[in-house]
Amino acid sequence: MGYPYGQSGHDPYAAQGYAQPAYDPYTGQPLQGAQPYGAHNAYPAPAYGAAPYPYAQGYPQQRAGGGTAITAAVITLLLSLLGLAGLGISAAIVFGSTSSSASDTELREIMIPIMAVSTVPCLLMFLGSILLFKRKTAGRVIIILMMMLSVGYTAISTLVTLKNSDSGAVGVGIGSAVVVGALPLLILLLAAAPSTGRWIREGRQPTHPYY
Repeated sequence: MGYPYGQSGHDPYAAQGYAQPAYDPYTGQPLQGAQPYGAHNAYPAPAYGAAPYPYAQGYPQQRAGGGTAITAAVITLLLSLLGLAGLGISAAIVFGSTSSSASDTELREIMIPIMAVSTVPCLLMFLGSILLFKRKTAGRVIIILMMMLSVGYTAISTLVTLKNSDSGAVGVGIGSAVVVGALPLLILLLAAAPSTGRWIREGRQPTHPYY
């Protein structure tokens, strides 16, 4: 017995992605109301959990918040401005007063290099905060290095002070070290946080990704 599709069980339309047409087995003509070729949906059903359309994969993802980075930059900027303001007031006092004795002249000669050296970290912190606001990795690195130096200096100076002081001043020295080193340690943790790095990296990417 012959079949309208050639050999038994072979469907030439299935290999091409078409639905099998309905034929009258006696006349060989398509049945009335049969679906024409290619009228079905050419897109296959999406897999479970997959995006239904190709362009759905191009939606922009949620961007990381910059709370830690901005907080670290703001605190560092305020500290640098306070430091520069303090140095400016000290310079005005030292250079504005007239030396009346040899001790005043000697004090001025000592204060000039100290103020010059102290200006460098203040300027570096100012630069680091501005670069971090602009999502630059260099700003993050500068702030981390400066805060590490500040915490290390506080720890070493505290140990030296406690070693040379009596037992009654140990508590006061530790408390002072905690107060002085708390803010640099906080800035260090905020700048080194992974969210700060993600916020900087996302600043280099386009706001609207290509589909």
